[in-house]
Amino acid sequence: MEVIKATGSLTIAVTSEEDTARLGQALAEVVESAVVIGLVGPLGAGKTRLVRAIAEALGVDPSAISSPTFVLIHEYEGHLPIYHFDAYRLKTSEAFQDLGVADYWAGGGVCLVEWADRVRDLLPEDCWTITLEHVGPTSRTVRIELPPSFQSVADRLAERLV
Repeated sequence: MEVIKATGSLTIAVTSEEDTARLGQALAEVVESAVVIGLVGPLGAGKTRLVRAIAEALGVDPSAISSPTFVLIHEYEGHLPIYHFDAYRLKTSEAFQDLGVADYWAGGGVCLVEWADRVRDLLPEDCWTITLEHVGPTSRTVRIELPPSFQSVADRLAERLV
């Protein structure tokens, strides 16, 4: 797995399901409670697969994890509470806000928001952003952007991936 580190971000070449699982494991090892992670990318880019990898690494039963497209929010119990959101079918940011997301941000768990670009204005300032892009049938480029308050996380994450 190739990792390129820049100020405030990591760019990672993911070439297989195993790489995605390894990335999810590494993210689970560095994530803290009350962190919001926004996932961005087209359909089929691997957003839900990455959420599954993070949740499994945090102790969630893999069979319980699914895309929340129709439910909008899934709550999972692991080493940390995990709140999995999907903004794909919502027509407005206000509809997302009406789900009570601000209460989740303060809930002490890890919030994973798929289609975060659609509700960016409602995400906390210190939100992590993970953008997944197709580069081949099983290959993705994953860009992780971290706010200044989490720069040490980028170093720890990079160490786990090389």
